[in-house]
Amino acid sequence: MHWNTKTINPQDLIKISRGDDKVIHKYLLQFQELIPQRINSLKEYLKVEDRKQVRQLLHQMSPQIQFFGIMDLIKPIRRLELDYDTMPIEELNTLVEAVIIKLNLALNDVYLTLKENF
Repeated sequence: MHWNTKTINPQDLIKISRGDDKVIHKYLLQFQELIPQRINSLKEYLKVEDRKQVRQLLHQMSPQIQFFGIMDLIKPIRRLELDYDTMPIEELNTLVEAVIIKLNLALNDVYLTLKENF
């Protein structure tokens, strides 16, 4: 399998799936299906300044983000989980927008991996 990725690190994915291409394919498709919906939800929660829902959704996404090795997101998400109710809304927006950009880059990696391998 060819991994031409800049944002995701597939090591955990490969290890957990024991290198089984069918399992890897399933996880990649699942990521490709779920992440756009979650990005849209994050944008909606930001729009209405629903800090609690932003925190909850990022918390739910955290295992998948770690599973796909998107390390740049772990610190900002942890910070959002801890300080979501006290940080200025502008800072919250900036952090979440940075997370969304990284998730879109990860989606591009997943798309290319699927296109080149399946």
